[in-house]
Amino acid sequence: MARKRHDVMKTLADARPPELDPGHLAGSARSRRDLETILAGRAEAPELRRSPRMFTWRWALPVAATAAAAGVLVATLPRGGSDAEGSRTSAGPGPTADGARHIPADGRLALQHVADRLDGTAADEGTYWQVTTRSGWIGVVDASGETFAVSSSEKQQRSFGVRPGTESLNVMGLDATTKPRGERDAARWRAAGSPKDLTLADTGRGGGRLGLRIETGAGKRPMVDRINSGDRIAALGARNVTYEDLRKLPGDSAKLKEVLADLYREDGGREVRGRTEWMWRQAAGLIGLPVKAEVRAAAYRVIAGLPGIRALGEVTDPLGREGVGFALPASDRPGYGTGRSELIVDPSTGALLSEQEVLTEPDAKAAEAGLTSGTVVNYTATVRSEWTDRQLKAPEAPETSE
Repeated sequence: MARKRHDVMKTLADARPPELDPGHLAGSARSRRDLETILAGRAEAPELRRSPRMFTWRWALPVAATAAAAGVLVATLPRGGSDAEGSRTSAGPGPTADGARHIPADGRLALQHVADRLDGTAADEGTYWQVTTRSGWIGVVDASGETFAVSSSEKQQRSFGVRPGTESLNVMGLDATTKPRGERDAARWRAAGSPKDLTLADTGRGGGRLGLRIETGAGKRPMVDRINSGDRIAALGARNVTYEDLRKLPGDSAKLKEVLADLYREDGGREVRGRTEWMWRQAAGLIGLPVKAEVRAAAYRVIAGLPGIRALGEVTDPLGREGVGFALPASDRPGYGTGRSELIVDPSTGALLSEQEVLTEPDAKAAEAGLTSGTVVNYTATVRSEWTDRQLKAPEAPETSE
């Protein structure tokens, strides 16, 4: 689909400093140079050198009721890790005490710059908003006296039908694989008797243990769920919302923050890590929903305003794509140790490449399983998002749940 540059900050043009005017920056060599200056904190740009302030669960995008019925594990299971060893690559200075590759840059300003660069699409609407993601996670297993790590990955497709009479679908388990993470893990798994059915240690999420099965995509059929409830197509906070609700969200970051703050209060403060992580996840989730381009830009600005946000500089996402990273401070991750939530963004388009959780300090059990500081234990990478007039083609002979 053809794409064109879209100025999402037109309504704020009068208030924007000339040096941040997209007319001067978008697509130019100067824009890339300025972003590099922001991220590297170079001395020749003192006006940009401000003091920085500064495992998240991917928020379930299907409507709340059907997501629960379908067994969507997004809010209860760490879905992360790389397809290989789960390590991330980052350029720049070495890690700080909490494991962050911290570059002396203003994370807020860098994210605002990314918001300014956000592309729109040639067609702002269609019949279906479709998003393809690749996700993965790493879990720690105890079996027959052996402790080892398993990695799981899958491709997922969501299709939000926004016209009357259309359905919204979620196709899960495409190319799904669950296996011992590395050679050492495979050896320990064999020493435990090569069990196919395993139980993950309690991660403190939902108060129980979780079973999983060693298998490859050839042995597991994808599952297709209808994720709309009438005209309600997605979850925003504790609410199930319609496409019209999404299109009415404000493109002004201050107003969008007020909307999200109201939803947080309405949600009853159920987020165990508090308001900041809740706002982070909700704002990041909006970027993948069928909202207006200016709402995506406003969502980035809401994230930029969260306390403790920091720019990580240039990093590589779990799919090998280069971008710039942003993170919240590290906090406790039950079953793993401590870790932090990160976003990786394409600075040239403003596209969200990946949401992920990065381990900063493993606990004893995670360390025994070979997890180290810097391991990506949970990620959801966006492969494609676009408007289309065709519904997804369902896999052959799928398992279907209502």
